[in-house]
Amino acid sequence: MEDELAVRVILSAGKDSIRYLYPLLKTKLNTQAKIARFTDSEVLNESLANSETALKVLKKEYKTNGVDFFSRKLPDGKIELLFHAKDRNMILATTEKIMRDMQENSQKYQKKEEVVKPTKGQKEPTLKEEIQNAKQIQQELLKNAPKQSLNKTMKKRKTV
Repeated sequence: MEDELAVRVILSAGKDSIRYLYPLLKTKLNTQAKIARFTDSEVLNESLANSETALKVLKKEYKTNGVDFFSRKLPDGKIELLFHAKDRNMILATTEKIMRDMQENSQKYQKKEEVVKPTKGQKEPTLKEEIQNAKQIQQELLKNAPKQSLNKTMKKRKTV
C-alpha cells in the first residue's frame, strides 16, 4: 500500500468527458505504464458538465472502491474533479474499471427517460370538466380562507 494521495484535475469546456480525464490521471499517477486504449463510445465522450446521471454513478462507483470523489462546475465553463484515496493506484484502477463498465453497460450512465403511460379505464377530462373542477377548488379555497381585516390606511384609500 502506497502513500495517501489527493489529485485535482480541471477539464476544459470542450474536453470534459471521462475519456479526457483518464490520460491526465495516468500521466499524473503512473508515468511508466502505457495508457490503455478504449474504443470511442457515446458514453465515454459525454460531457460530465451536462450529465448529472453520469456524475452520480461515478461518485457511487468511486465511493464503493474507497476513492473520495467531488466535482463542481467552474464559472468559466470548466469542470473541476477532486480525487482522494489512501492508495494512489486505486484512483487509476477505479477509473479504468468505470471506463470498461461504461463501454459494456452504457445504459447505466445515461439518463433514463420516463415514458408516461396512460391510465387504463380513466379518460382525460374535457375542457368543460377541467374548468368546473378549477372553479370548485377556487370556491373551496375562498370559503376556507380566513377573513382578512382591512388596514385603516386602505379604508381611507390612502397609499402607503
